[in-house]
Amino acid sequence: MAGGLLLLLSGARAWALKAGSSSDITDVSQEALDKLFDLSVPDMSGQSHTVREYTNKPLVLNFWATWCPPCVKEMPDLEALHQTYPNVNFVGFAADTERNMLKFEEKVKVTYPLLVAGMGSISLMKNLGNKTGGLPFTLIFDAGGKLSHKILGQVEKDELEQILKTLSS
Repeated sequence: MAGGLLLLLSGARAWALKAGSSSDITDVSQEALDKLFDLSVPDMSGQSHTVREYTNKPLVLNFWATWCPPCVKEMPDLEALHQTYPNVNFVGFAADTERNMLKFEEKVKVTYPLLVAGMGSISLMKNLGNKTGGLPFTLIFDAGGKLSHKILGQVEKDELEQILKTLSS
């Protein structure tokens, strides 16, 4: 019976990571958000950025990695929404290396910024309400930098679009 429960729980976690949906944001502290906003992270050309730089309009901050199949699968949807909503900032926050990202970018093109956060971003995600450290993980902020949604697992394009419509109106 215990083995069956373990299989059920692991199956539920796999489903959650496959089909992401918005979840409760009350477990995310302002202290964790401030740390995220002020963390200096390089882009793929080595120039440092902070997340705070992107909070001048609504922001979709997507934690991802090149070795994460659901992350790779959702990138065309994120790129399409980025093209549709120019009044929303999209940023990829990679739990990966610059080398892997450069190889990845040769195959999958996105026009929004990709930051090289490294594996240290896993512990950061845990402090931001992603207790398992699973990828992909997406945080959505309003134009003032206030967290409005978090999604653990692959984004559902239609759901994210509905959120963006409310934030960009």
